Amino acid sequence: MAKLLIIQLNEYELHGLEALAGELKKDGHQIRLIIPFFEKTPLREIEKFAPDLVGFSVASVERQEALIWAKAIKSRFPCLTIFGGVDPTFVPEIIQDASVDLVCRGEAESCMTRLMAALDGKADYRGIENLWVKRNGEIHRNRIGPLVENLDTLAFPDKEIYYRHYRYFHDFPIRVFLAGRGCPFACSYCANSGLRKLYPNCEHYLRFKSAEYLMEEIKAVLAKYPGRTVGFSDDLFCYDWKWMAQFLPRYAKELGIPFFCTARIDLITDDKARLLKEAGCYSVWYGLESADPLDRQKILDRKMSDAQIQAGVELLHQHGITVQSYNMLNYPGDSFEKGMATLDFNRRLKNDFVISSLFQPFPGIKLGSGSPEESRSEKPAGRSEGRLNYFASSPFRDQDTEKIENLHKLFILGFRSRLVFKLLPLIVRLPKNPLFDIIFLIAFARDYTRTHRLKAWETVKYNFKHIRTTYFRKKAREPRK
Repeated sequence: MAKLLIIQLNEYELHGLEALAGELKKDGHQIRLIIPFFEKTPLREIEKFAPDLVGFSVASVERQEALIWAKAIKSRFPCLTIFGGVDPTFVPEIIQDASVDLVCRGEAESCMTRLMAALDGKADYRGIENLWVKRNGEIHRNRIGPLVENLDTLAFPDKEIYYRHYRYFHDFPIRVFLAGRGCPFACSYCANSGLRKLYPNCEHYLRFKSAEYLMEEIKAVLAKYPGRTVGFSDDLFCYDWKWMAQFLPRYAKELGIPFFCTARIDLITDDKARLLKEAGCYSVWYGLESADPLDRQKILDRKMSDAQIQAGVELLHQHGITVQSYNMLNYPGDSFEKGMATLDFNRRLKNDFVISSLFQPFPGIKLGSGSPEESRSEKPAGRSEGRLNYFASSPFRDQDTEKIENLHKLFILGFRSRLVFKLLPLIVRLPKNPLFDIIFLIAFARDYTRTHRLKAWETVKYNFKHIRTTYFRKKAREPRK
């Protein structure tokens, strides 16, 4: 059977790769995941596995690094390379690079199953839906086929690809799952609206696993890899009341493990909050993004009022559930004053935790792609899409950008301390400096410990591993360019 090796260039557990691995293993294929900076000799591990196909799951921040690895692999091993993930889905032209043989666009289960079967039988795969194929200098651009409407027809996602080889994932006390796929909304800073348009059956873009399927999936994982806490990282875990009423009572009765989840705050009702609490939910995370209602509506396409946001937070608090908000800074049209208003709104809402990020114009999103506000923004020289990062800096430069970037580093501390909040207009005038980064990391780690119910030593342990792999070992394990 054909063998697929997947190169992953970050240290996160990716649900899409787990779903793909489960489906391919069902057909008897061998799958191996390698995270190079977790390996002492990554190229030797690739050689030992002897793959027929090497895949790269690529986000925009990893594009250039993935090409470096693909070039190194193509020069050493007789295998094909394929790029998949959200970035190649929107930028399939990456296939023009000499190191890329194929690109997978959209959901991968169907086309990868067909591709692996074709490699087994040495058959022609140039016409498989969702694939762009380069052969003898010619690029075959196939259409994107329908998405999987019934998620229960898929094999259980395979977490073995992470847990079997890497203690970093095996020992972490939280087990995270996806209850479904997709989102019906069209926020301008999110890729979901662009992804939804790609499929011929886009009306089925939002899908949930059945309560029975999801329960069996969770039980199978916890039986082998027990966890102290469960997380559901769907875009909209709390969207469908009927589905929640089917799943959550079973979860409470058969598992009862404390869990956290995500929600759109204006869709929270008293019945939903009660159901969540009774099932063991201790925290809900939601997107606030901006305190400016006109910006939410006209720039971010996030149509919810201040009153709706406040009502949702209060309902969750009434049922004893903590609340964490996500906030966006330096989007086109933002200002330092608006950022401060967003911070102040979080304080007045009495959110329990906050996190902020800096807007990035990733491929596939509407915001930053020809909007009127973009005309007064520019990317700094030398910055490429391959280096975008939510927590580093912003490619949009305006008169307030440097102050907003400092505000981002001090956002959590300003939320916690009224004194710091009052002093922020003065503090952010200082030049960017390592102290602000250190403050951000400490504040983030402290809240991360509390939101995930970790012990302090666990946070220190995993942050140390993160720093060691991301900033030190990563460079040591990179192949020569």
